[in-house]
Amino acid sequence: MSKSKFILLILLGAMVFELNAKPRYRIQMWVLDGQTQYLPQKRVWYKTNYFYLPFKVWHSGSYSFQYQSQAEEIIQNWKADEKAKKEWRKSTFIEVE
Repeated sequence: MSKSKFILLILLGAMVFELNAKPRYRIQMWVLDGQTQYLPQKRVWYKTNYFYLPFKVWHSGSYSFQYQSQAEEIIQNWKADEKAKKEWRKSTFIEVE
């Protein structure tokens, strides 16, 4: 096996392991002036101006919440959007002339 094929095999294995092992969503918590803040986060592909790089980073929501249930609701919205995008990709179209 050539060296380049071996490296490619290792990288593909690492990517598959990463997809199965790490959570897609999380909630960051901290205390600010005695009040606990909750910030929902999701893993997204790291994007440059030209293309996506082959690793994911944590992307935070726009603002933090005072209650954990509010942050969980945002995560549920993200999951619903992702599900809708997957269903749309599977849709078929009928072209009418």
